[in-house]
Amino acid sequence: MLGLLRVAWWRWSSMEAKRRRRGVLDLEAQFAFFRSQHRHPVNAAAHALLAGPILFTNLLILHFLPLPLPLDPALALALAYAASYLAVDRRAGALAGLLFLGAWAASRALAARLGFALSWKLVLATQLFCWTWQFLGHGLFEKRGPTVRELPEVFLMEPFLILLQILNKLFGYEPYPGFSKNVDKKMEADLSLRKSRELKQSKMN
Repeated sequence: MLGLLRVAWWRWSSMEAKRRRRGVLDLEAQFAFFRSQHRHPVNAAAHALLAGPILFTNLLILHFLPLPLPLDPALALALAYAASYLAVDRRAGALAGLLFLGAWAASRALAARLGFALSWKLVLATQLFCWTWQFLGHGLFEKRGPTVRELPEVFLMEPFLILLQILNKLFGYEPYPGFSKNVDKKMEADLSLRKSRELKQSKMN
């Protein structure tokens, strides 16, 4: 009996893990959620302008981790992001991967030029400024933000979603025909669900 329970638990855990991975790589759902969380122009602009500096300074400080050669944590992070984005869309993902590799090369050159004494100050100032504005964008203007449970997906996917939104607005880019229409439907469903939840909470209070 115990063995059967273990097998059932293992199968359920495997199915749950696959379901979560599909959720992370569900580009329509991720993009709809991203757009529903960044509807106010100030919040949207803050994320579009400041996500890049956050990622760049993350790469910059990683060059100073005391890890044995030839392991390069900054390059590993850039490749991990690039691989994730290629998995959801080959064309925009390839562009994002090139941008990440370019950022890695630039951060490596800057780290060699500044050294740790100046780099950590630049990283600290940039991170504080950018994260402050991102939190203000959600708190003061958007009046909503991702939950703690959603933060890992946000950290992984948001840079790509920002790039995708820029490509869509400037060039009308879609990963495939009908993508934008499907995203609009999912965003409307997400917003209506959130409004119903907020209404229920207000009635309970």
